[in-house]
Amino acid sequence: MASKEMKKFAAVVCGMDPNLIELGMCPFCGKPVFAEDFKDDLSLKEFEISGLCQKCQDEVFDVPDEAWEK
Repeated sequence: MASKEMKKFAAVVCGMDPNLIELGMCPFCGKPVFAEDFKDDLSLKEFEISGLCQKCQDEVFDVPDEAWEK
């Protein structure tokens, strides 16, 4: 699990508000984040690293299938 200082640093570098993460809010969309909203353990683990809610993770990490066909 990423340390609190590392999360803050990563948020600032990515242009996000690190205070939102500590308040349990997604730093991308600003909406509240709840553990039961995640579709799997990997998504929950990503939340612990980045603070991103499931919807924002889906948007950030969505890679079209065509991108893998090379």
